[in-house]
Amino acid sequence: MEKTIGVTKARDRFRSIVDEVQFRGDKYVINRHGKPAVAVVPVDIYENWKKQRSRLLALINEVQAANPEANPDEVMQDVLDAQQTTRKQINQPG
Repeated sequence: MEKTIGVTKARDRFRSIVDEVQFRGDKYVINRHGKPAVAVVPVDIYENWKKQRSRLLALINEVQAANPEANPDEVMQDVLDAQQTTRKQINQPG
């Protein structure tokens, strides 16, 4: 479950927030001045995000190395287009 809480309440409830995230898998968005400032998520979600980000950056580097004359902004757009296409294919009903 994702919950939103202000920074002052989060400070007061920090121990229980950590318990809820660690043991129940809850997620928190902590607001400062009414706007999202940080997220507290289970460590497995964070580790997964780091792996996915690392793979994406490696893919970008591979594409750029294979196309040294290409404009980096165009390469990035091609990668983002491919990512969106893949997401659409994954999310289509079977």
